[in-house]
Order: sequence, then structure tokens, then C-alpha cells
Amino acid sequence: MVHIDGHEIAMLSTISGAIGVTHGIYGKGWFKSLVHRQPIIAFSLAIGGLGVCMPLVIVPLRRGLGMPTNQYDHSREDTVFPKLIE
Repeated sequence: MVHIDGHEIAMLSTISGAIGVTHGIYGKGWFKSLVHRQPIIAFSLAIGGLGVCMPLVIVPLRRGLGMPTNQYDHSREDTVFPKLIE
């Protein structure tokens, strides 16, 4: 089952709000115009958006593979903690 925290909801709402405001200011077709006129800035925004969305994908993958996720969800019962080498 997918576990969604408040962090994920806050990230998605912030991203959707920023896109909504930008779309409201610049109007229809702003992204196509940005890619055509400023491809380096558009690519930088795409990489930044990918980086912001990575916690939504990486944490469930780590959880599914049985890797330590204590830095993300330490309060869950099925959290895997890293094994320390002494």
C-alpha cells in the first residue's frame, strides 16, 4: 500500500500552485514558447522539477527494496534502520 505523508502532499500542492500561477500570468502556450525561445532555461527548470519530485519516487522504491528509510519515515513501524558496523 502506498503511504503518503504530509510532505508529499505539500510538495505536490506547491508544484501545482506554482504551475497554476505561472499559467495564469503567461496564458496558454507559455511553456512551448519558453522551450522555443529559451531552451537552456527550460531544460534547467525540467531538471529542477525532476529533482523536486525525486522524493516522491525514491522513498517508495527504497521501501520496496528493503533499504534503510529511517531518514524519511522514522515513525513507521516497518521502517528499516541501517546496520552499523562496529
